[in-house]
Amino acid sequence: MLRRTMGVAALAMGVLLAGCAAPPAKQAFNSAAASHVKTVAVLRQPNQDSFEAVVLAHPGASFGLIGGLVAAADMQAKSTRLSAALDPQQTKLQERFSAKLAERLSGLGYEASVLEMPKSSKDDEVLAVAKRQQTADAYLSIQLVGAYWAAGPSSDYFPRVLAKVRKMDGRSGQVLYEDIFSYGYVMPNAPTIHLASDAKFRFADIDALCKDGTTTRDGLLAGLDAIAEQIATDLRRQ
Repeated sequence: MLRRTMGVAALAMGVLLAGCAAPPAKQAFNSAAASHVKTVAVLRQPNQDSFEAVVLAHPGASFGLIGGLVAAADMQAKSTRLSAALDPQQTKLQERFSAKLAERLSGLGYEASVLEMPKSSKDDEVLAVAKRQQTADAYLSIQLVGAYWAAGPSSDYFPRVLAKVRKMDGRSGQVLYEDIFSYGYVMPNAPTIHLASDAKFRFADIDALCKDGTTTRDGLLAGLDAIAEQIATDLRRQ
């Protein structure tokens, strides 16, 4: 239960946001190396089937194993409520984001399509798996997760969307572009391109967060728009 409940926090702080000793890979768009790219396959993850309500400084976490289990149980209960309010079948973050991004890229003159990746695809295997399914000049790998975060038990909940993006040459595998984007909740000194969320998507507590699933969902969907727009701006042809 503890491992499942802390999944989003672990992803954010341990993989995407770890930092000091080994900063995450970043690569400004190499437009010269990508001059031949006309077709782009956006590689889509399977949709999330749950959404986590994370309290980063949960008081229970300060009291050893038992306290940690209490904190995990509390966040699991809140996450269950949030998932029910959002309804994964209605939210479909990964599907929506990939479609938005492909649309933005098409507007830039690329021939963009969306390719759904198997759930078991590992990061270092994504290109090979994608190339077996579809031929493209470049592949845009997307790792995206959405949740709601609060700093502490009495703090507001903010939407939190994280997206790790990598564009790879379809022939050579060369990384043409790579970056990490965050939206909503602010992690100080995090090595991401951060985009702020609207104040109307702040929720005072779990009851407010789960009261109106439509507004809560809109808080995450707004993050998809903002991140897709930023990526499209980065990938604009020179």
